[in-house]
Amino acid sequence: MSLLDIKPHEVSRDLRGYSVFFYGDPKSGKTTIASKFPKALLLAFEKGYNALPGVYAQPINSWGEFKKLFSELKTPEVQEKFQTIVIDTADIAYGYCEKFICGREGVDTIGDIPYGKGYALVSTEFDEAIRKILQLNYGLILISHAKTKTEKNAKGEDIASQIVPTLDNRGRLICERTCDIIGYSRSVTNESGGTETRLFMRGTPQYVAGSRFKYVPESIEFTYDNLVKAISDAIDKQAEETGGQYITDEATQVVTEDVTYDFDYLMARFNDLVGTLMSENQSNAVKITAIVDKFLGKGKKVGDCTPEQSEQLDLIVHELEDLIKT
Repeated sequence: MSLLDIKPHEVSRDLRGYSVFFYGDPKSGKTTIASKFPKALLLAFEKGYNALPGVYAQPINSWGEFKKLFSELKTPEVQEKFQTIVIDTADIAYGYCEKFICGREGVDTIGDIPYGKGYALVSTEFDEAIRKILQLNYGLILISHAKTKTEKNAKGEDIASQIVPTLDNRGRLICERTCDIIGYSRSVTNESGGTETRLFMRGTPQYVAGSRFKYVPESIEFTYDNLVKAISDAIDKQAEETGGQYITDEATQVVTEDVTYDFDYLMARFNDLVGTLMSENQSNAVKITAIVDKFLGKGKKVGDCTPEQSEQLDLIVHELEDLIKT
């Protein structure tokens, strides 16, 4: 990892590089539109694809089933066949995640885990799984339903209401934080008196929505082609501000990988560095101790480290290497 290797980021018109959160009324086209994304694989936590001919769908009945898929999602063959992962619905996925944590911790309900830690465990597990899909270089579509959330004052009186996803609030915040587009879909009466489904992409006090793209319209008729055009037009308008630079038609999703550590190597490297530093100057012992205390805690010894502390050990080695350079 070197900051000198960083290149300017290019914004892509290709939707493969983005994550999208669709929520809305029943039968408002969420799953249908999601299935039209490039090489979509539908992970069907909810069996809502029966009327979608040609869709690639994998029914999911537990969080464990979902986690098992990651070993296949990593393979070149699967990555060649699929480019977009659709989770339908995120609500059920989050519920399965909570059930999984309850089973792992040996409790009946997540609230049985003391001090509210259970909710944090579920959020962490759900967040890591969602981010893993993006790290594997897939586009991501998350789907939820809509509900009206009403706020009350101290007297218990209704004071405001807003349409929000039905997903649990903690899961919702994860999805909203992760996604580039948050769209709310519902049927409306058009100018000719008929009905059409629209996707709302700018949030208001009436409903949750939003986008990382500065110039997206408030709403569009909800079709895949219209969504592609709306994003492309928004990018073109933004490109005018940069003189057309840093815009591409190629997918530009940043690929990140899980960090892995070689514990045995790090231990050997630590011992080599300590030996070198001490042979140069015995007074380095104070500096070495200060570095170890910084990452392991005062009085702790590297020799007592376990493989679970590899990240801390890696940082110790990194600072010792810097110390040798000075």
